[in-house]
Amino acid sequence: MAVESIPEVESLTVQTLRGARWSYLSTLVNAALQILVTAILARLLVPAAFGLVAMAGLVLRLGLYFAQMGVGQAIVQREVLTRDHVRAGEWASILIGVTFAGLVWFAAPLISAVFGTVELVDLIRIMGVSFVLTGTSSVPRALLRRSMRFGAIAFADIVSYVVGYAAVGVALALTHHGVWSLVAAALCQSALSSILCNGLARPSIVPVLSWRPYRDLLGFGSRVSLISFLEFVTGSTDTLLVGRLSGATSLGLYSRAFNLAGLPMEYLGSSLGQVLLPSFSRIQRESARLGQVYLSVVTVFAGIGVPVALGMSGAARDIVAVLLGPAWAGAVPVMRIATLASSAAMLTAFAGVTLEATAHLREKLVLRLVQLPVLAALLFALGRFGLSGFAAACVISEVGLHVFTAWWLGSLLRIPIRDHLGAYYPGIACGAVIWVALYAESELGLCAGIPSYLVLCAQLLSGALILGMLGLRLGDKRVLRTVLSRTGVNPRNPAGRVLVALALRLAGGLQDRSNESVQGGGGL
Repeated sequence: MAVESIPEVESLTVQTLRGARWSYLSTLVNAALQILVTAILARLLVPAAFGLVAMAGLVLRLGLYFAQMGVGQAIVQREVLTRDHVRAGEWASILIGVTFAGLVWFAAPLISAVFGTVELVDLIRIMGVSFVLTGTSSVPRALLRRSMRFGAIAFADIVSYVVGYAAVGVALALTHHGVWSLVAAALCQSALSSILCNGLARPSIVPVLSWRPYRDLLGFGSRVSLISFLEFVTGSTDTLLVGRLSGATSLGLYSRAFNLAGLPMEYLGSSLGQVLLPSFSRIQRESARLGQVYLSVVTVFAGIGVPVALGMSGAARDIVAVLLGPAWAGAVPVMRIATLASSAAMLTAFAGVTLEATAHLREKLVLRLVQLPVLAALLFALGRFGLSGFAAACVISEVGLHVFTAWWLGSLLRIPIRDHLGAYYPGIACGAVIWVALYAESELGLCAGIPSYLVLCAQLLSGALILGMLGLRLGDKRVLRTVLSRTGVNPRNPAGRVLVALALRLAGGLQDRSNESVQGGGGL
């Protein structure tokens, strides 16, 4: 039996922008909380405690790629969702979670031996419970995403983190429970998040005996899991080779440079990606319309992300000096190159979300399978040029992946090549000007002996001015006022400006007719 249609009482543009606002808010608040709580726990616990949890976390992260089997993404993406699909997804997620928790329990001694740390056995076994907790929250969280209730998701994420880490974790650390305070905090956060998501979405938990809904979800979800795992392997290949071929010191410089280069792009793109999947899935059959909206997203985020990335490249010397200190000067050449990889990866993620929303997973899988050996070959070929060679290999790989992903998507959605290329032009042109200006300021500051923090302040100001003068035009003020009044976006803060620009680009593509309806997913 199909789920009843939910009338579309407001434009999909407004829903998408409101969802993006909540997603960005949740990301920023959680990031701030993590910095604060980590600072407190770091003063209460010894570094070894964090090291043990990091080892166990690596094992759990690898398992999660398959323990969830992409059921949540399948729930969000399906054009028509039935109650049987929801029930099947709930039971499949729980049973898979229990299975993986059991596997981790029995494999804990072997995993501990691989790391050479006996203390990991009990730690991994207890933390394996997180597979079960994640299984109980996967479907209700997906239902909230499907119905665009990102305010509810933000509430669950923030409350569960505050209770789990800021309350339980800190309290146990103060009472000298050591590494177990981190374990308890993580499990408490997962448990509370599951309780809140289930309470907000209220999914049906009646068992389903028919195989068809399980097949529908797992057929799509298993491919999503495989693609995610390949993305993880591809993203870790350079780290493994640099550590193996160049040693720990070089790996430290390399990893810090890539982390700095990728952090702004991750925050800029990942939050919106969570919103775009359910939004794009609603119009997955309307190729022309979806193509127009995709180009709008690319225009905005190439227009913002590429200038930011190239600006960081030009200011790399001063960024490293201020944030990491003079001992990390070897990371500067890597960061100048790595920013290009991070911006390409962000844009590829948007193309990947569009392919996933239209169930074109074969294309994503083929591209990732091809990228992995190509990246490995590039790393071996260019690695002889040092860390800059490794970074250049990643840039070539990421840019190449984006070119082919965008080309494949353009052919599926019948996007004219001229329009596709035109979406990138404003960002590339503006970014080139910013790079020249900020690099020149960095060199002048070095020659004049000006402290790096003063040079960086000047670079931030000049970069913002150039982006404001040469960046995207906001367009119709009337549309701007309408969108802002319905989403509550404040254009006076940076996140608000991003959403304003996106709103005006989406306005022509996501506008719904008042009598349209979509298949809903909440409150089943």
